[in-house]
Amino acid sequence: MQYKNLSVAGCAALLFTLFACSGDDGINGKDGVNGLNGKDGTSCKVSALKDGSGYKVLCGGDSVGVLLNGKNGAKGAAGVNGSKGDTGKTGAKGDKGDKGDGCSVAALPDNSGYDVYCGATKVGVIKNGTNGQDCATQAADDGILINCSGTITKLLNGKDGKNCSATTVTKDGRNGIEMSCDGEVVGTVWDGKDAAAGSSNCTTTDKGNGVYELTCGDAEPMTMYKAVCGIDPYDPVDKFCVLGKIYDKCNGGAYTVNTEYCDNGKVVPLCAEIKRNKDGSVDLVDNKVQFVKSRATKDGEFCWNGIITPKCGGKEFGKQEFCGKAFDGKTDSIYAYCGGATNLTSLETAYSTIGMSLSSSSVSNSSSSSSEGLFGNLIAITGAGNIDEISYGSFYKTLTTLQNSCLDDVTPLKCGSVSYDGAKQFCDERDDHVYKYAKIGDLYWMTENLAFEYKLPKKVLESVTGENPDADTTWSLDVIMGKVKYENEAFENYEATEGRFYTWNAAVGDGDLRKVLSREFVDGTTVDKLSVLGLKPVDNQFGACPVGWWLPEKEDLEDLAELAELSKGSFAGLVVNIIDEEEVTVDFNVNFLGFYGEASTEEAYFWSGTAVDGSNDKQAYGMVIDDLGKGTVAANNRKYAFSIRCVTDMDPNPDSH
Repeated sequence: MQYKNLSVAGCAALLFTLFACSGDDGINGKDGVNGLNGKDGTSCKVSALKDGSGYKVLCGGDSVGVLLNGKNGAKGAAGVNGSKGDTGKTGAKGDKGDKGDGCSVAALPDNSGYDVYCGATKVGVIKNGTNGQDCATQAADDGILINCSGTITKLLNGKDGKNCSATTVTKDGRNGIEMSCDGEVVGTVWDGKDAAAGSSNCTTTDKGNGVYELTCGDAEPMTMYKAVCGIDPYDPVDKFCVLGKIYDKCNGGAYTVNTEYCDNGKVVPLCAEIKRNKDGSVDLVDNKVQFVKSRATKDGEFCWNGIITPKCGGKEFGKQEFCGKAFDGKTDSIYAYCGGATNLTSLETAYSTIGMSLSSSSVSNSSSSSSEGLFGNLIAITGAGNIDEISYGSFYKTLTTLQNSCLDDVTPLKCGSVSYDGAKQFCDERDDHVYKYAKIGDLYWMTENLAFEYKLPKKVLESVTGENPDADTTWSLDVIMGKVKYENEAFENYEATEGRFYTWNAAVGDGDLRKVLSREFVDGTTVDKLSVLGLKPVDNQFGACPVGWWLPEKEDLEDLAELAELSKGSFAGLVVNIIDEEEVTVDFNVNFLGFYGEASTEEAYFWSGTAVDGSNDKQAYGMVIDDLGKGTVAANNRKYAFSIRCVTDMDPNPDSH
């Protein structure tokens, strides 16, 4: 049987699509000789092997080949684990060092001086003095300093506790220095004799930091020091030494290190730090303050009467002032000690306990000696400073008593649980809301939008007489135990981003039974039925404004608009007074909110209490302020809900001014 080969494209189709791959059309059979016609060529197809390992290719029912699936590669063998490293051995314990050797001297071959040895190590050379120069010694922490007319050689103590010392000796009319190490004389250095005049061939090299090197002829260079502090050299031009510690000079000068410090080139006193609580208060233990240390002040601190003290609201305060809380109960505020001879005398007595007076500028050194300290003026005599725990304890105790007494005179006003400044704010007792206010002209104006959620009192039907219930019904307030009960919903006022919006009816209280009862007509006579109910003023109040306040009249708004037009700052800087040629201004704090239902960032609307005559109770006057600061008073529909600024002609807090 004749087969057709699969093409490359056909095989690819077999591998990826698994569809039958058709062969080329078979060639027609030639006419046989006296035989049958030839058959057409057959098609090819593939079928999966039973074990799933590939496919069998069939052409015309005969197998022409097999395509096997590729197999996964063999898995690589796992790597062999490395051998475990040996554990390091503990190093051998070091031998104990040998006992240190003492020091000795050996004369130079030319008898011009001595080599100095400590043990077997040469540590320096001492030349005999010339022209009668004498030598002297000075003890050092770790040996001896020998100074021969400015030439200093340092002899180190021997190791392992062998110390050296030197004493002046006289023998055969000559003076010298005898050196001993642990009581054993190791050598003597004699003062030089007068020598004949000659030339010097010595040179010095400055090594910096107070160190220089001296070289004379062919001799080994010697290290010299301008000054030594303990064992450290320094240059006394820009540094100074106190008790073995080197300090930088302050603008070229030294200072008393335990009472002063250098602050940007200026010598200022250190300040005593005392133990404080987290809130800054000071607890007295056995009537004494507890000192921590003396140090420089940090940001937010200052030195008050010799004590590191927190600033008050970022400011320093004087001797006759103290730091207390502002009217909000949180912010720090500076107060002056209250007047009166008794308090001032007590304050003067308090300062006298720490060696001060109200007129002095600093703490005195009354307990200190008039003599200087051990190191001149570089360190104060121990115990002679200004730190006295008992004196400062008495000082703080007296001041605390005075401050509490003075704070009683400036106790902030309370609006509910909130403190407020009566000179600038007042309290609406209906909801304990605090508002800013200012005097403008003859009136005191709220300088914030009213935010009271005005609700109507509940009514109780008493009786209905006659045939017309609307006209002949008697109502009374729902009062229980002297307290008015109110409706749940607000009366024609709505929430705003600052304050609330009110219709004119809500602003003046039209629709509030209390307004009717306050001026009810009986037999042609006005009767105030509210007065017999014995209610608190806040329960008698009708209209949106607080007790004692009311809506400005049309003329009041016009005067305010005119004042804004004449003021450079418009409503943000109303000129309300001129004192000593200085303008006193008030910010009316206008927020451009538009009105209820019509938000705007370019206009603000305020109601007056003046109705428009002949408008059939439909219109009232209000003022609109545009974003250019111009105020215009005009009639508006009473159904609009505007902002409210209330006024009064009496100072809300007269005792606060």
